[in-house]
Amino acid sequence: MDKPTKHKWGIALSIFAALVYLLLPTDLIPDMAPALGWIDDVVAILLALANALRLGAKIRRGK
Repeated sequence: MDKPTKHKWGIALSIFAALVYLLLPTDLIPDMAPALGWIDDVVAILLALANALRLGAKIRRGK
């Protein structure tokens, strides 16, 4: 498998993992906790986006 294909799989896996985490009923911090319950969800989304952007930049550069 060439590197761009590996990066595409990495992006897809990162986004999929974030979506699965958001949809599962279990959280690191329950959503019932005021304000704190949503922080882990926001972190999961931000990490997936950051990873997708980083890997997308690598694909554009051809590395």
